[in-house]
Amino acid sequence: MKRLPTLRQNACGKYVRMARINYGKRHYTKMTQGDLAAKLQLKGLDHFDRLTVCRIENGIRQVSDIELKYLAVALEVSVEYLLYGRVDQLPSFDIIEPIVAEGELR
Repeated sequence: MKRLPTLRQNACGKYVRMARINYGKRHYTKMTQGDLAAKLQLKGLDHFDRLTVCRIENGIRQVSDIELKYLAVALEVSVEYLLYGRVDQLPSFDIIEPIVAEGELR
């Protein structure tokens, strides 16, 4: 019997991996999944271990908004980078008009 492909549980996994690898290059040292987990534990995410980071990077584990923020801080990148890969790929909000016209707020 053929196994069905597993659906990705997050959009940020591949960018977390890229940011972790690039973090090591920027700081002239290798950052392992265990190193990232330890850094997150020091910031208060006690439930993170190497396997959790591995599952996130492979798209198997969902990531909450709070965890995404902690990952961004630990990896020294923006949340937008972790979601979209490149900041210049952010969706455009130019078409949204202000809800309150200038001068209406007092």
